[in-house]
Amino acid sequence: MSEFADLCLVSGRVFDGRKRTVYTAVAVNDGRIVRVGNDARVLELQGPDTHIVDAGGGAILPGFVDAHAHAAFAGVERLSCDLTPAKTEQETFDLIRARVEQTSEGWITGGGWDHAIFPNPTRQMLDAIVPDRPVALSDAGHHTLWVNSKALEIAGIDGRTPQPRNGHIYLDADGEPTGYLNETAAELVGRVVPPSTDDEIYLGLLNAQEFLWSLGVTGWHEAILGQYNGKADCTVAYRNAIKQGTLASKTSGALWIGPGMRAEEVPTLVERFVRLREENAAAGFQTSTAKAMIDGVPHGETAALIDSYCSHAGNGEMHFDEEAIFAFVEQLDAAGFALHLHIMGDRGIRVALDAVEAARVKNGPGPRHHFAHLSMIHPDDAHRFGPLGITANMQALWAAPDPFVVPMIGEDRMRAGYPFRSLADGGADLAMGSDWPVSPADPWVAIHVAVNRTLPDSADVLDEDQRLSLEETLAAYTDGSASLVLATPGRVRVGERADLVVSTIDPFEIPTEALNSVGTAVTVVNGRVVFERE
Repeated sequence: MSEFADLCLVSGRVFDGRKRTVYTAVAVNDGRIVRVGNDARVLELQGPDTHIVDAGGGAILPGFVDAHAHAAFAGVERLSCDLTPAKTEQETFDLIRARVEQTSEGWITGGGWDHAIFPNPTRQMLDAIVPDRPVALSDAGHHTLWVNSKALEIAGIDGRTPQPRNGHIYLDADGEPTGYLNETAAELVGRVVPPSTDDEIYLGLLNAQEFLWSLGVTGWHEAILGQYNGKADCTVAYRNAIKQGTLASKTSGALWIGPGMRAEEVPTLVERFVRLREENAAAGFQTSTAKAMIDGVPHGETAALIDSYCSHAGNGEMHFDEEAIFAFVEQLDAAGFALHLHIMGDRGIRVALDAVEAARVKNGPGPRHHFAHLSMIHPDDAHRFGPLGITANMQALWAAPDPFVVPMIGEDRMRAGYPFRSLADGGADLAMGSDWPVSPADPWVAIHVAVNRTLPDSADVLDEDQRLSLEETLAAYTDGSASLVLATPGRVRVGERADLVVSTIDPFEIPTEALNSVGTAVTVVNGRVVFERE
């Protein structure tokens, strides 16, 4: 190792992953942090080839770690028909038309369309643009699919098609499909869409990595490894990128438990997951986590609730029966797998808490299980996370008033959503992720919402008593997520891997309501500057 540093970050203010410190500079050599201190102390390690980064008064932080992302397919989507930039109907149609002109045959796939723009999208809208080729476009939340008539024809869906369990085929006044399908109904089309190839997923993964670097995200947890909703398993792409050295970020992944699995099928699943974990570990890819969706989403009235929805007497269904949930939680816990559970309804959360509690009683201390999303938690359950050792995997960008869900769950339940303060005060460990491409991957916007409980430029606040401090939020998005999904500290400390971020301005030096003005200036991965804002 050289006596000089490869890289020195100076003239900033170090947040070490837990606390804001008095230090202003960090030195890096051979991919590791070798000194943290004031500028003069760190610059003692400057040599003729040392790269000096002037932080310009910004914060120097551990790299952000996204604890819940679908990075590979976000990248695939970015390289296909990406509708996320569209702010109007016309902009959406223009993007679809441009994609049609770029490709001469086959399916038009992609997604990211906004329910606020298209509350009731129809096949006729797409038919007007693409009458002769099938189109299947996921919404931004990726629980709903918008398709044209050709896609419905290929999938064999018409007015006589039975409604699937945990899904809905929307019908028009004549009893014909509108082209709008959610949850398992979307899978009826997804299963006939040609899946992306391993090479396409590989290119998408590298595209996603570069994009995440521009946001200061230096590592992440791929939240589904396995075939899901017509999408191919992205495991091979990860293993290839690791083998070729093109995946520089630290990553991990969650093996997918498909909905509807029965209790008697669990032993076979566990045996398969143990084998996959060993194979992936040998390839350098950590997959000691198992992912399941316990329920759906409130917007689609598929989240499992204790009390019924406002619009009808139903309260949603879980994607597994309770016996199966208890079985896979207990047996995977015993096999050393952390459970990563998508749960949005208060009934689903209660059942999952009960299942983890039963596993802890039977198996003793075990892996760090984490529940993602947590949009609705009964007050009696918010303080159970800490004693059970369950980490709250928070998508903080969603912790703001949402008028679009009020017709489904009512104003009171919407206002009581995402009780982050109650979770923290109950002793729960906190981690953060974006669920990208379901929502934007920029940590700084999510941090703004977690601290302010409102979207930027909005005066409507979602229960300000549930706010987190800036320090708590930054800790959750750095060390909290890194320790949870990468099994490594996310700290600015001597000896640690040099995954670092420099912010454009110091977030501690501005009013909290201006946090959305903070951005990423420099990103360092394993000691190498991979992004530098012009």
